[in-house]
Amino acid sequence: QVVQFWGSSGINAEYGVLLVEENMNQKVLLNRGLLYYKGGEYNNALVDFKLAVKDAPDNALLFHTLGLCYHRNNQLTRALETLTHAMKLQEHFIQAYISRGNVYMSINSAAGYTQSKRDYCRALHYDPTNLSAHTNLGIALQSNGKMNEAWKQFTAAINISPNCHAALEARSIVNLQMGHLFGAFCDINHAVKLHPTPTMLTNRGVIHQYMGESMNAMTDFRTALEADPTYSLAYFNAANLYFNLRLFEKALRYYDEAVKNCTEDESAVLNRAIARVMLRDYVGAMEDFHTAISLNPFAAHSYFNRGNLHLTLGNNAEAEEDFRKALSLQPKDSASFTQLAVALGRQFRKDEALENYRKSIKLAEG
Repeated sequence: QVVQFWGSSGINAEYGVLLVEENMNQKVLLNRGLLYYKGGEYNNALVDFKLAVKDAPDNALLFHTLGLCYHRNNQLTRALETLTHAMKLQEHFIQAYISRGNVYMSINSAAGYTQSKRDYCRALHYDPTNLSAHTNLGIALQSNGKMNEAWKQFTAAINISPNCHAALEARSIVNLQMGHLFGAFCDINHAVKLHPTPTMLTNRGVIHQYMGESMNAMTDFRTALEADPTYSLAYFNAANLYFNLRLFEKALRYYDEAVKNCTEDESAVLNRAIARVMLRDYVGAMEDFHTAISLNPFAAHSYFNRGNLHLTLGNNAEAEEDFRKALSLQPKDSASFTQLAVALGRQFRKDEALENYRKSIKLAEG
């Protein structure tokens, strides 16, 4: 029995689970667990796999799959423990190293990054041609700002398998981040031809947008939505395109759909708030700013934008509070110092306002 799934880093992999033919109860548990897993019901899958491992305590593949369930369920400590146990049961368990590396990436810390890199490198030591290990290592390097090293890993995967769409997609994003627009387009275009998923189409649309090809970008976003009418990222990027074209009413409609299909997307909520400001819907905008900050209380730009709305409404004390919060999160932002000075000036605190203007100018001059 084989499970096809998308890992935490977005890299497609295959995971086998050994079925014990003479034990029908375990076979039922495993197959039901796999169905739960593929259906996204990870709590139910965990129940079945935990029962199954009691009858197969030496089955490394089964522990590996259990570790994947813990990861999907965001139980990262249990996932690490279970995957490490799978490695002890099976020497040189390459896929377990990759899966544990994915868990470390989910921890999203410097220590987690270091550990994930070690696990991907171990997997490559045992199998230098492993596509998932090359691609996931590249993503780890990319997330740490090491673009050239990431590009080399994606290129290594593509040299091994020229039709590795995951590596092509990943390299296109790195090319885009490095300003290599033509290379980015060539990679994503090849990836779309191989694997025309909504994600691939949306990424190609974003690259079209960076190349100034708005019509082609919108065509890709709409094609992605035809394939999956619930794909929030396509709505989000289409909305951004309309916003940049100053078509704010159309942008608002697409932001509404993005938020509807992914209520936890702080960026979509924030951008919708800004679109509402442009349409003078200040009440709706303020509600969205509050929601965006509740979803991510550590985003300085959310406080900055809400502070600007407070200034527009004449809420100078509230604006001051938001700009100070933004600066506590991003202390070297000259724009926040400028707007704080405006808020202070409107409260007739001239000396404090002048001091913040000086700080803004100093930061702007570098």
